[in-house]
Amino acid sequence: MQLNEHLKKVMKILIFAFLCTEMQTTFTHRELTKQHSIGTSNPTTGGKQHSRAPYQASIRLLEQEMDYFGKGHICSGALVGPSVVLTVAQCLHKSDSDSSYHPAELRVVLGSRQRFAPTTHAQVYGVTHVYLPPKQLSIAILMLDQDVPAHQAAIQPIALPVDAQVLDGDAAPLHISSWGQAGEDGHELHEMLTLRVKESSCQQPQQLCVLYDNQAMLAAYELDAGAPLTKSNQLLGLRSESTAFVDVASHVEWIQAQTGNGCNQNSSIYGILGLIVFTIYVLSCSRKSFIS
Repeated sequence: MQLNEHLKKVMKILIFAFLCTEMQTTFTHRELTKQHSIGTSNPTTGGKQHSRAPYQASIRLLEQEMDYFGKGHICSGALVGPSVVLTVAQCLHKSDSDSSYHPAELRVVLGSRQRFAPTTHAQVYGVTHVYLPPKQLSIAILMLDQDVPAHQAAIQPIALPVDAQVLDGDAAPLHISSWGQAGEDGHELHEMLTLRVKESSCQQPQQLCVLYDNQAMLAAYELDAGAPLTKSNQLLGLRSESTAFVDVASHVEWIQAQTGNGCNQNSSIYGILGLIVFTIYVLSCSRKSFIS
């Protein structure tokens, strides 16, 4: 009888070990960030990334999204790692209750230029963690419930800015990608816009300002909060006001400190520790049962 009980406990250990191996591994060492393009540029993408914006994220409220696809869209963001999406902190603020959305209330759609129609490459992700910035910063971090597969060409992270001097001397154009509203009636855009802009002087600290190539665009469209401002495949800013963008470069150190290498934070390290503790407990109980 004691032998059967012992075998049952061993089987429990094996089942628990199998479940732990199915958990996704996460490393939090900052030196591994370069392996996942956190804070580094990707030279293989050339200039094509701007035209299709594979980093573009649509941040949505789950409750509204259950009515129909696209209704829950509240702002834009940018994928900067396998499971890291950045947006401006104001997007996550509830004005009615003066609080922030819980991760369980949020969904992130990637891989689609269409707001109201799920395309072939569109993927919907849950949010497990939200990191709100300290007072002197303005960018919020959303951690997805799983990593975006690296082989998906339609969904690719964009690099954080790492060398301001290189960008200052770079003649490449700046682009904004966004949904939003258009026309006097403020009807919501179905197709994502990609607008070309120029750098402009900005008086506010930690902000970037731009001039639209076509100034009529500024009056014709109300772009999303969180709309990415990009140059040479690096994320320069996220829109906070019509012509002002939060400077991402001033947030890089904080972002990397929160996200590590940018992978899913359901780390198997905790599973391994749990397995060790559970194994010690079972072996201790088994030893006592044999002695008795």
